[in-house]
Amino acid sequence: MSLIYTVLHPNYLAVFVVTIVSFMFGWLWYSPVLFARAWMAEMKFTEEKMQAAKPGMARMMATSFIYTLASTFAVASIITAHRSESVLKGAMYGGFLGALVVAPRLLNGGLWENRSVRLQAITVGHEVALFVMQGAIFAAWH
Repeated sequence: MSLIYTVLHPNYLAVFVVTIVSFMFGWLWYSPVLFARAWMAEMKFTEEKMQAAKPGMARMMATSFIYTLASTFAVASIITAHRSESVLKGAMYGGFLGALVVAPRLLNGGLWENRSVRLQAITVGHEVALFVMQGAIFAAWH
């Protein structure tokens, strides 16, 4: 199956469901259960700043959902085009994309933004883990 075919004929249900799962994964990653406190400290966000940001949060979440939908669509297209039908192979493709496409771009931006190593690790770790998960889910979905 060609990449062009998979881009033109996506499995809309799979892309939408995996986008929701991915969004929930982000919620967990940036929650107090995992990295919220460390992320807030690195971003120099206080509880007061977080509370002040709440009025604009719905718009930010909607925009974030659209960005997640776009990247999820790309992962789905690549996994489908390569006929990755094993969870491990799908996770490997996702890991490749996360570690060798997304991570270097984030790290490059973070370098110029003078982000700390800790903040880079949290942000890049999320993206790589997300792509591994997405690849595994799409491979299993077939």
